[in-house]
Amino acid sequence: MSGMPQQNPLHEIADWTTTIPADWSGLARKTTENAIIDTLACTLAGAQETVIQKLLLAVRNWGNGSSTVIGHPQKLSSPWAALINGASAHALDFDDNFDPAKAHASAVLVPALIALGEEEDLTFGALVDAYIVGLQVMGHVGQAVNPFHRSRGWHATATLGAIGAAAGAARLLRLPADQTAHAISMSTSRAGGFMSQFGTDTKPLHAGFAASGGIQSALMARAGLTAGTETLEGPTSLRKLMVGLDVDDLAIQMQGAEEYGQSVSFVSDRIKAPLHVEAYGLKIKRFPNCGSVHRALDGLLDLRNAHGLTAGTVDHIMVRAPAAHLRNLMYEDPTTPAEAKFSLEYNLAVGLLQGAVGLADFSEDAIRRTHVRDLYPKIRKEYIEKLESEFPTEVHVLLKDGRSHMTCLTMPVGSKDRPLTQKQLIEKFDDCVSNYVDWQHASDLRDHLETADYNLGLKELTNLLRQSENQISEA
Repeated sequence: MSGMPQQNPLHEIADWTTTIPADWSGLARKTTENAIIDTLACTLAGAQETVIQKLLLAVRNWGNGSSTVIGHPQKLSSPWAALINGASAHALDFDDNFDPAKAHASAVLVPALIALGEEEDLTFGALVDAYIVGLQVMGHVGQAVNPFHRSRGWHATATLGAIGAAAGAARLLRLPADQTAHAISMSTSRAGGFMSQFGTDTKPLHAGFAASGGIQSALMARAGLTAGTETLEGPTSLRKLMVGLDVDDLAIQMQGAEEYGQSVSFVSDRIKAPLHVEAYGLKIKRFPNCGSVHRALDGLLDLRNAHGLTAGTVDHIMVRAPAAHLRNLMYEDPTTPAEAKFSLEYNLAVGLLQGAVGLADFSEDAIRRTHVRDLYPKIRKEYIEKLESEFPTEVHVLLKDGRSHMTCLTMPVGSKDRPLTQKQLIEKFDDCVSNYVDWQHASDLRDHLETADYNLGLKELTNLLRQSENQISEA
């Protein structure tokens, strides 16, 4: 019955994935097109990071194929190309967030679906369709385990990302419902990743693992491999094991307090509506750092612009924020660029000094700047044990002359409620891409993406993403 919890949602999800018509709204298509533009920009920029160079050394002999390694000359089989491209998309932590799953959705879905779509010689239109379906499944499963799955330490990009990628890949391959169910079920065995990896090389690998695992699950299901029917709901299911044995009590606790549809339970027919890409959208980042710092950073920059704040006039800054946000920002004195992305102190100090935080602020030299580090003692925080939707981030600034200013934000810039303009999105694309590839080549890529020709073959698109050595800028 609609609205009632169900025992086993796997087949309902698989049936929807297989049968939903591809007559998506203009809003759904445009949101997806922008997510693809943003993710490819982040991927091309991230492809030059040291972690990706090391990953390429590990993966390069695992199997050649027809799928592009974005930003590099190599072509590999689709699972290994997706592994590298997913890690590249997430390497700078500049990629979008998706609230129902509490995950970086596009850094998983776009690399997975482009790699598989290129291998299968499909079109940009097929990519858009499969993305919308994969996002819906990722969000629906996320609602059945969140917010506690994420708050208890699972990195949902890795866990729920694998499931969304499997559903999207199954849609791309046009698998029948039974094979789609096997693909989704199998992907739960590829779902893993802890938040204890934040600030390390392994954190961006989580997006790559999920993208690769989703492809592998779909291809194995197409080949006839089978999987269990109680992997999403049941005594030893993802919901029980990746939330906890108290999951049913938590579901009761969440009644009337749902956040982004997160009920900690599967609810029949919720796979069908609302459509997540429309209802929740994506949070496209304007800063290349952990999304948990964005509300605080937006608030500080708003106050800085409104009142002319400077490091010399500020006595201290107090941030009162949901504890889940502040726990993600665990590096109070970061020593590496990766740690700096998860530091409230570093990002607010840079924001106060510069009025912005950009890619250049996450180099080895940048994070050692003495005048930035000297501001850390000015930054204080209070952990509020409430959900993100229950408590906005408050930024209080006390000046040395005794005056004070305060603001509070419920959503960051880049979210559905405060979206980037199309101009800002393209400026971010240009900033990411122009530093890494020949500019004319980047312009051609941007033109293809902005035109969004649904009949464009993915092979033509990936030709612009695959760089020869002389096309990669010395910068």
